[in-house]
Amino acid sequence: MGQIAGQVAIVTGAASEVAQGIARRFAREGAIVVLIDKDASEATRVANAIALSGGRAEAMCVDLARDGAAAEIAQAVAHAHGGIDILVNAAHAALAWMPLADKKEADFAAAFHDVVMPTVAAMRAARPHMLRRGGGRIVNVGSIYGATANEGITDAITMDGALASLTRSAGIEWARDNILVNYLQPAVPDIAVFKSYIAERGAIVDHLIRNTPMRRLADPLEDIGGAAMFLVSDEACFIVGHKVFADGGQHLVAAAFEPGAAR
Repeated sequence: MGQIAGQVAIVTGAASEVAQGIARRFAREGAIVVLIDKDASEATRVANAIALSGGRAEAMCVDLARDGAAAEIAQAVAHAHGGIDILVNAAHAALAWMPLADKKEADFAAAFHDVVMPTVAAMRAARPHMLRRGGGRIVNVGSIYGATANEGITDAITMDGALASLTRSAGIEWARDNILVNYLQPAVPDIAVFKSYIAERGAIVDHLIRNTPMRRLADPLEDIGGAAMFLVSDEACFIVGHKVFADGGQHLVAAAFEPGAAR
């Protein structure tokens, strides 16, 4: 029997490999997983793969930045599966690397429009359905750069700070209803985009990885998915408003993925 067998979990940003790792881990532990993304192809591929391996998953193509979309999704999932137990907000915007002096206000507005506000909407939409189940778990997924910072990604760091503060505030208000909200900051994962970065930068990246405490990249399924699994499990029943670093200690030194190194 899995740790979250029969629970209904929504995972947003499901076109990303990090979100997919979390979804696959939840399905392995018995959850019914609904993968949400405005790009349906990758989310559908992973949902199909989970189903072929014996898990329960489905994909829904939705842009959560659209007004009312989060409430529609929450209602549809609750109607189809009887409720909502878990929400993971793992969507992230594709941001350009450039110094703060060169960024436009629109870059910051896009980060909030595409990530922060959809997270707020998804949390608010899921809450009534969690209340009917006697509580729930929400995990907002940020990045390691909120802790380490770096050059060229001020909008991403600002977005990360907003999500962390949102998590703390919701944690204060919603814990009394047994809806526990926490913040997961994963390390750079071993995914396709980072392999391209290694190929471009060469030995310097290997050096950066070797200088991190655990000397390797994160596995989306076992490392990041495992940390998310802990936060939604009964083992984390007294943890709320907390930042969890699933980063192999990278926040203690420096992130292995350094946008500012391009200058």
